[in-house]
Amino acid sequence: MPLLFTCRLLPLPLAILCLLSSCCISISKKERTKNFRPTPSLQESREKALQTTSFKEGLWPAKNWWKEYDSKELTCLIEMALKNNPSILAVRERINFAKNESIIARSALFPFIYFDAGDQWQYLSQSGLFRHLNPNIPLNNNQIDFSLSFTYEFDFWYKYRNLYNAALGRQRASIAESAQVDLITSVALAQSYFALQTNFLRRRLYQELYDVRLKYFNLQTRLLKNALYSKLTPLLSEEAVFQAQQWLYDINQEIAVDKHIINILAGRGPDAPLCGEGPLPVLPIQLSLPKNISSDLLARRPDLMAQIWRVDALAYDVGAAKADFWPDINITALIGFQAGSWNNLFEWISKTVGAIPGLSLPLYTAGMIGANVDAKQALYNEAVFQYNDLILKSLQQVADLLAIGRAVYGEKEKQSQIVANSSYRYELTLLRQKKGLDSALIAYQFQEELIQKQLEDVKLLYQQYMVSVSLIKALGGGYLCAGGSLNG
Repeated sequence: MPLLFTCRLLPLPLAILCLLSSCCISISKKERTKNFRPTPSLQESREKALQTTSFKEGLWPAKNWWKEYDSKELTCLIEMALKNNPSILAVRERINFAKNESIIARSALFPFIYFDAGDQWQYLSQSGLFRHLNPNIPLNNNQIDFSLSFTYEFDFWYKYRNLYNAALGRQRASIAESAQVDLITSVALAQSYFALQTNFLRRRLYQELYDVRLKYFNLQTRLLKNALYSKLTPLLSEEAVFQAQQWLYDINQEIAVDKHIINILAGRGPDAPLCGEGPLPVLPIQLSLPKNISSDLLARRPDLMAQIWRVDALAYDVGAAKADFWPDINITALIGFQAGSWNNLFEWISKTVGAIPGLSLPLYTAGMIGANVDAKQALYNEAVFQYNDLILKSLQQVADLLAIGRAVYGEKEKQSQIVANSSYRYELTLLRQKKGLDSALIAYQFQEELIQKQLEDVKLLYQQYMVSVSLIKALGGGYLCAGGSLNG
């Protein structure tokens, strides 16, 4: 049986060795570990992030991480998706398949017992050899058999135990894959929901922008009628009005598509009702960074653990392939009754007993067994290299998000100040307009400038949501491998 281990309490290389170490694996320690790369450190990226006000030292994401955004609708949608999303349900069926595959593999460790019954009628040839040697046997006869057969293959070389453990590894990999699909779906739904809510904000701002540009154009048109303006300026303003209308069309399209995506991810029809505009989900003021990201990431990411279990299963497959070099030792036994008629079938004289021990040793297979071992070893090495690639990309995702988070949160802080300054300028312009120091045209220009700044602010707000939920995904979304303990 493969060892279950507490992933948080072991360094990554030792955790891998414990996972792959078992007396049943006929693969050397050198073969198991030679291609594993040491895990790079994220200490520098983590320290840079913690030096800013955007990050803080905290815990790993909780399993129900979406509740941190304090949105009842988002929580309801994600919980609905985890129950009804077809992709999630399909992947969960893979677990049932893998579970039954492991039961099938385990069955080879036990003897097989069958009950056989048969009634064979036959008309013998009078001149045939059998009738000639047994002249007292009637030409019409029955051959009735009732028997229990017993078959068992001795697993001296751990072939079937290796195959069983390989099946268990694939079962555990399918469980981790299911957790990964849950995480991908819930994150995609949250991202779409954040896009929808920020698009509602953008639509309101685009509507305000359209109204401002329309007022600006109407005012210029009146000035043109009074011969105070040339025709060129109102034409340019009219184009700006049309452009604002286009943006409204685009944002309405985005909102419709966002709704469709959210409903499909939740396992509903695209036109299912949503609550619509409401208060924005709570955005974390600071993003939490746990300790020991590099060493603990393996236990926290389902895609990494799925790959480790695949590697584990393939190591057992190598051991099972090597067992084919050794003799196959088995025994078949039979006990039952055999008679020519039903009348005396169960009499003591009709009993039949037999035992057939067997041994099969491959002497020449034209390189088939060795090639099979090499093929399994190649698959094992391929899985190890895929794991190395996956761990590097996983750490890159975290490092990239730390850098992006520092930039986005910093930009958002400055953009909020820019919006505040622009709003103050617009208020001053309105006061100057009331005092007759500025025209309404100037006020409209400053109002449009404020709206443009607010649109940029909403864009950065959306990016903050994306960084926060993407970092949760990169840190595993609350997953913890079997045998681990939640310390965070």
